[in-house]
Amino acid sequence: MMNLKKNLPLTLCLLALFLFTALLAGCGTAPQDTSAPADKEASAPSSDKLSDSEPILKDLLGKGKAVSEMSFDCETQIGEQKMLVKTWIKGKKVRSEMESPEAVGKIINIIDSAAGVVYVYQPEQKMATKMDISMAQQDGSSSPQEDLEAMNPDKMKYVGKDTIDGKKCLVYEITADNSGTSKVWLWEENGIPLRMEATADGEKLVIVYRNIKVGGIPDSMFELPEGTQIMEFNMPTMPTP
Repeated sequence: MMNLKKNLPLTLCLLALFLFTALLAGCGTAPQDTSAPADKEASAPSSDKLSDSEPILKDLLGKGKAVSEMSFDCETQIGEQKMLVKTWIKGKKVRSEMESPEAVGKIINIIDSAAGVVYVYQPEQKMATKMDISMAQQDGSSSPQEDLEAMNPDKMKYVGKDTIDGKKCLVYEITADNSGTSKVWLWEENGIPLRMEATADGEKLVIVYRNIKVGGIPDSMFELPEGTQIMEFNMPTMPTP
């Protein structure tokens, strides 16, 4: 696995989400650091036993997967490096915004899975690059629902309750096939993960979803402004030997 401190691309937050999904699927490389959380918002979870009145884990995961329209801020920390990505999701459409560390301004990605296209938009230049979605599927992009899809309830152990941003959470420890572990804080109300922790390549990985809003996303969020110059990007054809 790559050294994350030496390889921090433009899509750091998206890469971190990809790495966490890999850990959930059993591809982690190191056991979870179960020391105090990286920030003060997530205190040590209560060890209260889960009562019969609490939602069953499979039902909770199902509720989270069923959310098809939402917006959130994703704050990712790998070691000392942090990245913030703002995301809007509505059905098969996804919009993400982030500031480029290469100082080229804001980068906006608009993905339309139904149409099979991706737009990479630079608002300061009023230019967008259009490409086939098959050319952008390996960028590490993810969402809370995709994180949930990677979770196996049979490998999740309830360890207590906690509160993040005033939202009540159930905390689970996830054990991978290679004995590595990670943690997830699931929002009791709708099963959306609010915080995830893991260790990758010997470095602590923390992902926090903030400012979550469910529903109410206008279609205009997934449209390019009028007057945007669009360039088509096509994969070069390799010459036949």
